[in-house]
Amino acid sequence: MSENRKKYVYVLKNILKDGISLGDIKNTIDDKERPFFNMLMMTALRQLTFIKTEILPQFIKKKISNKQQILEYLLFLAVTELLFLDTPDYAVINSYVEIAKKETDKFGANFVNAVLRNVLRNKEDLLSKRKAGYFSADFIKILKQDYAPLLIREMEDMVSIEAPLDLTLKQNMTLKADDGIMLFGNTLRLPANTKVSEIPDYKEGFWWVQDAASSLVVKCLPNLENKKVLDICAAPGGKTAQLLDKGAIVTAVDISEKRLQRLKENIDRLKLANNLTIVCSDALQFQAKEKFDVILVDAPCSATGTYRRHPEIMNIKTLKDVKSQAALQKQILEHVIELLKPQGILAYATCSLSKLEGEIQIKNFLLNHPDFCILPINLKESEPMQTKEGYLRILPSYLKDISGIDGFFIAILQRKI
Repeated sequence: MSENRKKYVYVLKNILKDGISLGDIKNTIDDKERPFFNMLMMTALRQLTFIKTEILPQFIKKKISNKQQILEYLLFLAVTELLFLDTPDYAVINSYVEIAKKETDKFGANFVNAVLRNVLRNKEDLLSKRKAGYFSADFIKILKQDYAPLLIREMEDMVSIEAPLDLTLKQNMTLKADDGIMLFGNTLRLPANTKVSEIPDYKEGFWWVQDAASSLVVKCLPNLENKKVLDICAAPGGKTAQLLDKGAIVTAVDISEKRLQRLKENIDRLKLANNLTIVCSDALQFQAKEKFDVILVDAPCSATGTYRRHPEIMNIKTLKDVKSQAALQKQILEHVIELLKPQGILAYATCSLSKLEGEIQIKNFLLNHPDFCILPINLKESEPMQTKEGYLRILPSYLKDISGIDGFFIAILQRKI
């Protein structure tokens, strides 16, 4: 088990220091290891602010040297196990002390041993007197640009509620699920612990996994039958599948060959590939001879709205990341509108909570492009999420009584002439 834990320590380092996605790493973990790996990593990333700012400073008086920096990541995981998982205490301490000895020296091992035993001795007191929340200072700084403290607290409280499993059903399809809830027409919400492999009709292509918020973009669009649609930044293909299912003729563009391969496999399984063209290209470089009736820009963003499913987000994202993504989004919008027909529709979406990547981005776009206007969203169930301007601003605390939803922004625009 120590070897596995050693691997996980370096995984955590890669996530927090290098910004590698936990989702990308999960697929490299052996099937037998994956349940424990998921539980450990998700818990550690959710509890990191508490451990980092409130627990470890009580027992570590000197900064860990750069040479022994790996001990910091090791302690994050070890404390997670001691405080939040059911692993026997002796197994946790012995394993991580052994890793510390191998990766540094006996002094490093003695240091880890002393810290962990102190944490264990004070476990009940540490948990009962907890003050820290889940969001890092940098993440709160992002949210403070746009939201009041009470609303930020509501979003932070959602971290402790496990994100559910949402499926989008193909049109006219039904799926038996006694514990499921139907949302927004054809989204089936299942409990968080549902195993995808045990859901019926997978091979038949009746459904695909897609968060309810993500599914709303296409649901906000008018009739798509035989419309030529450009799906920019399309992979892994949830929205592409929706477009095809509604009868659109779709050109799906993404910069990643690997993600496009996954998109192709998904669309093939769903038996929706007849009207699909796949293009591997940078969004800013993509060109086409024809113009499109609809362009959907699922823009690259800070992904701050997905912090429950991807808790690394609330530990690594900064305001600088938000501003950088907003600049890229503006470039993509300016480029793709050259490919839109007169009176064509532009759908813009991000899974970001920042208004720089949403409301402000579109406000500035409309100021620079008076030939575009906001197209009203006629989706009854989305009324509580509609802004006065006519956008959708979806916060994670929406639908909190049934486990919440990803944070999202959606704007539907139309070229006037």
